[in-house]
Amino acid sequence: MIKGKDTGGIDAFLGKNTTFQGTLIFDGLVRIDGNFEGNIKTEDTLVIAGSGNVKAEIDAGDVKISGRFDGTIVAKSKVELYKPAFVTGTVITPVLKIEEGVVFNGNCRMAEDSVSYKSEEE
Repeated sequence: MIKGKDTGGIDAFLGKNTTFQGTLIFDGLVRIDGNFEGNIKTEDTLVIAGSGNVKAEIDAGDVKISGRFDGTIVAKSKVELYKPAFVTGTVITPVLKIEEGVVFNGNCRMAEDSVSYKSEEE
């Protein structure tokens, strides 16, 4: 079981039959089982569950995906992709874990940290 930093569990949850568009900024652990489109910013952990469908620009500490994702991920710590994830886009992270059975179509840049990558872009 994945546990949030402060509460011992999930700090926020976007359920399977929900849709949200906009900007999500949070501390702790957030799990998305529904549909999300927009921007996500956190120093902590984002989980996109198997039923999750996310189209976003993500700036996070850790990202764990087993659902569908399209966009850009900049992770300070790591990105983990679990079957049956379908990921399209760009991933920038110091650590990338891809489980067998995951579909990843895109680009990956293994930067020591996302801060150095961002300063190279500017």
